[in-house]
Amino acid sequence: MKALLDFIPLIAFFIAARTNGILAAAGALLIATLIIYAIHFVRQKGKFDKQQWVVLLLTIVFCGGTLLLRDDIYLRWKSPIINGIFALTLLVSVAINKPLMQLAMKDVFNLSMGGWKKLTIAWALFFAFMGVLHYITAFTMSDEAWINFKTYGWIPIMLVFVIAQFAVLKKHINPALTDKTVK
Repeated sequence: MKALLDFIPLIAFFIAARTNGILAAAGALLIATLIIYAIHFVRQKGKFDKQQWVVLLLTIVFCGGTLLLRDDIYLRWKSPIINGIFALTLLVSVAINKPLMQLAMKDVFNLSMGGWKKLTIAWALFFAFMGVLHYITAFTMSDEAWINFKTYGWIPIMLVFVIAQFAVLKKHINPALTDKTVK
């Protein structure tokens, strides 16, 4: 449910961009994000995780900057910066020997510390790659190409990456998740 709710701001952005332009899309994205995050806040009993705080604050800053200064350059920087922050955070977690993917997926996979570090680095590289793709589409392509990529163009890339991760890690799935015996 949470993942589906998180698509609503993208849909609002896409519709507003197509019908009323990028400045209207920034407003739609900001308003939809605030509404969705209010719902998350209530459902999560008054708490956000760190990733949610980063996305919420950067959405407010970049969409707010776009609207206040009437310049879409700020909105164009949002996705490359968010992806860059995620990549850097994951790399730092490996450097300090606390791979974040272990915290996020310890119930799903049984990996050695080396395996957790490799998985975390793979995700860091993925986010860096996505940041570069978002930058390229935002600053070198047409508005239409950027809007399409920002809204849904990244989804197939993410799906391929996630499926590849599970294909590589299927031998390491926590047996409790696959145990089909009746208790």
